Amino acid sequence: MKRRALLKHIGIGIGAASLAAPALHAQAPGAFQLAVMPNVSARIILTNYRPMREYLAGQLGRAVEIVTAADLREFYMRTLAGAYDLVFIAANLARVAELDARFELLGGFEPPIPALFVSRRDAPMDTPDALRGKALALANPQSLVALMAKATLASGGLRAETDYRAVWARNEDSLGQLLLSGEAPLAAMSLGEFRALREDLRQALAFREFVKVPNFFALAGKPMAPAESARLRALLYSFSDTELGREFQTLSGVQRIRAVPQSDLDAIAAALADTRAALR
Repeated sequence: MKRRALLKHIGIGIGAASLAAPALHAQAPGAFQLAVMPNVSARIILTNYRPMREYLAGQLGRAVEIVTAADLREFYMRTLAGAYDLVFIAANLARVAELDARFELLGGFEPPIPALFVSRRDAPMDTPDALRGKALALANPQSLVALMAKATLASGGLRAETDYRAVWARNEDSLGQLLLSGEAPLAAMSLGEFRALREDLRQALAFREFVKVPNFFALAGKPMAPAESARLRALLYSFSDTELGREFQTLSGVQRIRAVPQSDLDAIAAALADTRAALR
């Protein structure tokens, strides 16, 4: 499905207002738009991706601006509308954009993301069945971690909205507060989201890993000539070998950006139908 047709199909207009993504620093005319999925707060995104911004600005010889959106669905719709030049986004959403709207996949982050079930340290939830009749806290319903959490619980006989209900939080700290308040005894989040929690929240919580999922994928946000996309791909792949790349590793935990292996595509294949459904 072509990009314009897909936007019409999901009811998203492509007027100027819908294209304006909030910048995380002063906007520069003609700046290269480096867009990062809002899985953590804007403050953390700006801090973690600052070395990437500086690296690309130096290599491209133009201003680079870090942008995001209020939530994951809005971010994805702006991606489809061509608002960004380079997009870092959850693997399942990137794959849907590639397959359904012909976006070019440039690479993927390493290492994989640990997906966690998190509960209060003083009230650990040791078995999935203990969730029955209660609430699971999630952020970003379209994220791969959220979809895999539901699939994991389903494999244990727990169906969403039948055996438990899902409650949604706007950010990682809200997830922690849902746990501490008792509104939800269990949350699903990535290790990166857990690490982004305030220190006092982290100390009050315990977690266990239930699966590892492919990390973010990189998409060319706009159609590019082959030489242009090849150059951008090469810049991403060589980033980890630079001083700024090593700083990015320390801040984000991302060790490198490389070609997406078939194993990553296979790992997310079963989640694509649910991803499309979550975007409607």
